[in-house]
Amino acid sequence: MVPSIRNTLFACACCASMAACDISDHRESASDTTGDEQRRLLTSLREIEGFWLIERFGDFEPSWRNGTPWRSAYLQIDDHRLTYSVGCNQSGNSASLGPDGILHDTGDGSRSQTLQGCGPVRQARDGRFFAFFGSNPEVRKMGPGRVFLRSEGGELVLVEPDLWLQVNKPDFGEIEGRWVPQMSTTYDGWGSAGIGIEDSQGVVTIERRRLSWSQCPNLPIPIRWTADARLTATEDVDLSDCPTVARSTRNGPSAVMKMLTSNPAVIRTGADRIVLVDGTGEKGRQLDFQSEESVLNPPPPSPMPEGYVQPPPPPPPPGSMGGSQ
Repeated sequence: MVPSIRNTLFACACCASMAACDISDHRESASDTTGDEQRRLLTSLREIEGFWLIERFGDFEPSWRNGTPWRSAYLQIDDHRLTYSVGCNQSGNSASLGPDGILHDTGDGSRSQTLQGCGPVRQARDGRFFAFFGSNPEVRKMGPGRVFLRSEGGELVLVEPDLWLQVNKPDFGEIEGRWVPQMSTTYDGWGSAGIGIEDSQGVVTIERRRLSWSQCPNLPIPIRWTADARLTATEDVDLSDCPTVARSTRNGPSAVMKMLTSNPAVIRTGADRIVLVDGTGEKGRQLDFQSEESVLNPPPPSPMPEGYVQPPPPPPPPGSMGGSQ
């Protein structure tokens, strides 16, 4: 009986071992499948059509800290057309993405672009960035919400705007305080249209449990600060109860109060600047703010970019004093 028991236990141990191996193999296989899916080649631009933010180009990571705030470094893909910027000028080209996962420039190789002067460092980066789209980069999925492009010309990581918002959301302490509204903007992809709020700017005060605007002192907005960096109203507010909004014939006051009551997301865009956003990272509207302190006591102007040369003054018009006779 002893040998029989030993054989039985041995058989059970073998079965258990085989089951464990099967489970382990299955987990490894599932892990490999998941990894393969996350890193798979993309073979059609339709898979990634839309508006993407640049998370990284080479070792450059766009940020307000290096003068490249939210939505100023992007790639938009529409109907086999690319439109892009890495924070200075904008350019684009027609393109295709085939079964080999290689992005091909289908234009004539030229790059029409805007001609904004941004200093030699940024303009040199522009040149490398624009050339990258003619270097036949390989395009892969890079986990949820990200795409990775790589070629001999460098590496580029794209991120969905709403994922970018979550990764870069501020702490409440960064946005608490007094802010002066500056501009209201609607945007759709890289395109946008804005209007400055010059009259009735007032001051918006962001507190832990309420928002208030000095132009509507009788209409504070009870809020809570959420985990996704939103100022969410906890009570309904009737905008017509604010006389400034009710009697205004311009959209400035209305734009401010509509934004404050829209459960906006908050994004930091500078040392003394934030924006409130209603909508998605791809399509919506935003309201730009500057801190009251920086408005009242503006910092000294930033130094000119390294290598910048002041252009000579234009010549006087013909016939004027000092001009040709």
